[in-house]
Amino acid sequence: MLSQKLAAEKVLHHVLHYDAWLTAGEGRLVALAERVFEMLAPPIISPGRKPRADAAERRKFCCATLVTNLVMVALSPVRYAGLAVPLRNGKLSRYDRKDFNADVLRLVIEEAENAGLASVEEAIFKERRTVVTPTPRFRQLVAAHGVSLADIHHLEGRETIELWAGSRRSGHKTPVEYVDCPEANAMRAQMAAINGILVDADIRLGGEQTGPTQLLRKFRIEEAERVQTFDRHGRLYGGFWEDLPKEQRHLLTIGGEPVVDLDFASMFVQLAYCHVGIEPPTGDLYAIPGLEDHRKAVKSLMVSLFFRNAAARRLPVGSKEALPPGWTMGRFKEAARAHHPAIASLFDTAVGFQLMAVESEILVGILLELSSKGVAALPMHDGIMVAASQRELAIATMQNVSAAKVGRSLPVVEKPIRRPPQNNSPLWSSRAGSEGEAVLL
Repeated sequence: MLSQKLAAEKVLHHVLHYDAWLTAGEGRLVALAERVFEMLAPPIISPGRKPRADAAERRKFCCATLVTNLVMVALSPVRYAGLAVPLRNGKLSRYDRKDFNADVLRLVIEEAENAGLASVEEAIFKERRTVVTPTPRFRQLVAAHGVSLADIHHLEGRETIELWAGSRRSGHKTPVEYVDCPEANAMRAQMAAINGILVDADIRLGGEQTGPTQLLRKFRIEEAERVQTFDRHGRLYGGFWEDLPKEQRHLLTIGGEPVVDLDFASMFVQLAYCHVGIEPPTGDLYAIPGLEDHRKAVKSLMVSLFFRNAAARRLPVGSKEALPPGWTMGRFKEAARAHHPAIASLFDTAVGFQLMAVESEILVGILLELSSKGVAALPMHDGIMVAASQRELAIATMQNVSAAKVGRSLPVVEKPIRRPPQNNSPLWSSRAGSEGEAVLL
């Protein structure tokens, strides 16, 4: 079963999220999509009636898109476990393609399964979407047609500025059909510039092509009926490298060069201090007395304090095991208040999504500045990866943009990228920071 495979290999494998704007360009992939369409059993219609030409065209468009997504799963060096497909019913929105809908997609997936081209594991409510996996027969067809990831095209028209409604407590999110405004239009133009440089960049994993990438920004509001604003969340999504295990990042190249991994140090706490207009103390901001050897757990707990809208009384699931004996949520909050009294007033105020929006604005500014110089950067929420030759330019850009956005230059760290033992010339040096990071002042 696919679910067992996902559970056993969740560190190395993850699903590809279906992209309705991926399609066949010309030549080999078009021929493959047409061959697959021929293999699908036509839908049953009433005796004496002719199939509608527009319905057949929708099925054909949908088939080409499904085939292209399955080719991504079959050929990508990322080694996806399957294709996660949303099949919710509802009227078409700004987030959907208009030339076919979920009903058509559901039908085509069923036909592909019956033809032995895909295996399907049904969705589980509130856990995961329907997962579709290419079968050996489909992979044989891909090989027989000589298809590669270079044959995949990305259609224009996908919405790159998404707005979602839903509370953190409920865990349920719904897309919002917002009204266009100058702010959204400006952000959409920014994403077009960022995606433009990524399309032209030669981004590879282990020397293999990785297929087209299109990034988007996701904002959120608590309720769909409230005023629709774009000042919460705003992070960028859509890059395969975001979920890539750290031990595989040495396989990434941009333009044939290995990448360097640059982060803002203790960014969330840094932004909290910027929010209250106070300089943070020196040193590692996650070094809570008594928990110096548990930095990862401290970071997670500190960040969680900014996303609560009520007093935290219990440790999040999994946190207790990551802390020394005797630590409770109450004890941790007291230690955090003592270490960071200037920002303690922000705890339990749900300011986190606003801080996240500032973080994303900084990152977008960095990507735009680098794009204007022809430099492709891979965003990682609070940092970027760039080709090694662009290291100094990227660091200076991160410092300059953060200073322009929040009034002071935020410290940058370079995280070590684990490379094979034969690589004896690391791309990072300087004095050691937390967790082996190089601190770049």
